Amino acid sequence: MSKEKVFIVLSHKNSLKKGSKTEWELTETIEFVNQLRKKHTSMSSAIGDYLNKKMITGARIGMGEYDTFDKYIRSKYEEQLLKLDAVYKSTNKSPRQITDSFGNTRPVTVFDV
Repeated sequence: MSKEKVFIVLSHKNSLKKGSKTEWELTETIEFVNQLRKKHTSMSSAIGDYLNKKMITGARIGMGEYDTFDKYIRSKYEEQLLKLDAVYKSTNKSPRQITDSFGNTRPVTVFDV
């Protein structure tokens, strides 16, 4: 069985406004996909791995960190993300963290008694 994947693909497109020859408008689209296609990697502005909380691309538009990307997506597309959270809520739970004797915070492993 393959591991499940969920990617958030954010794209921007500049185009002329209808009926105008000089005015431009920026169109933003968002997709939630489980497989990245060539069009996603070549034409998107930012791609985030939802389950692993990592950025695939997006540093050039100022979204190099997943937290920044997540905050932006949640502010603009809250309803869609709440639906996604409801489906993957058990996956999003972070493992229990401990602080070791050196002051480093890390997930609990089977070797911790």
